[in-house]
Amino acid sequence: MKIIKTIVSFLNSIYKNRYILFTLVIRDFKSRYLSSYIGLPWAFIQPAAYIFVIWFTFTVGIRGGTLPSGTPYIVYLITGIVPWLFISQTLIVSCDSINQYSYLLKKTNFPVSLIPIIKILSGMIVHVFLVVLMVVILLFHNIKPSIYWIQIFYYWFVMIFLFSGLGWFVSSINVFIKDMAHIVNIVVTMLFWVTPIFWPYANLHGNYRYVALLNPFFYITEGYRYTFVQKQWFFNFPEMTILFWVICGSIFVVGIFTFQKLKPDFGDVL
Repeated sequence: MKIIKTIVSFLNSIYKNRYILFTLVIRDFKSRYLSSYIGLPWAFIQPAAYIFVIWFTFTVGIRGGTLPSGTPYIVYLITGIVPWLFISQTLIVSCDSINQYSYLLKKTNFPVSLIPIIKILSGMIVHVFLVVLMVVILLFHNIKPSIYWIQIFYYWFVMIFLFSGLGWFVSSINVFIKDMAHIVNIVVTMLFWVTPIFWPYANLHGNYRYVALLNPFFYITEGYRYTFVQKQWFFNFPEMTILFWVICGSIFVVGIFTFQKLKPDFGDVL
């Protein structure tokens, strides 16, 4: 019961301060680019340029062709790259979020637990734009809208939930162990190649298929493909979904308790 009360109290604090959270998310989003000449448009120009280069390379340059399922390779690739950009960038910026917002620790009643979420929701603004750009590319390749596309909102909830737990964990550890940022960068690079983004999950055989399911990011990238390309509901894969939520829920709880345990010492270190 004590564990449940701690989690409920923690989440209730976030809910009560949702308007403060909204204000800080917008401020964080603007502050990332206002110091440059072009300003806020850079938030969309940079990822859009990256997506365009990927699209151009695999349609005009390399000509990736089609997968055995008949899906154009560029469609398969883009639907994996778009969620991965959010995954990788959010992990990296969340790691240093407490240090970046250390001045807020001096505010007596400020809910410090909001800080990692600010980075997550700020990144979500750009991600929504990239999803719209991805949809344009899919339409260009004759992928028509379907009822399955509405489950994108489920995967957005999944990402926010997962990265809240991860954000609380890595940001609180990084206050005391500065190497955490380097570790996260290495892990992100490794996960980029072991997550089926450039290669199909069907290439795995035997026990390797089950090992891949332990990677929670695989659930997200594959989920985007189920949503936009393969026309499958997430609940059509109960084994994958149950395993993901067990892992995701564990990360969420560990993130809360790690953050709560270390939070009282943030001020002394920073």
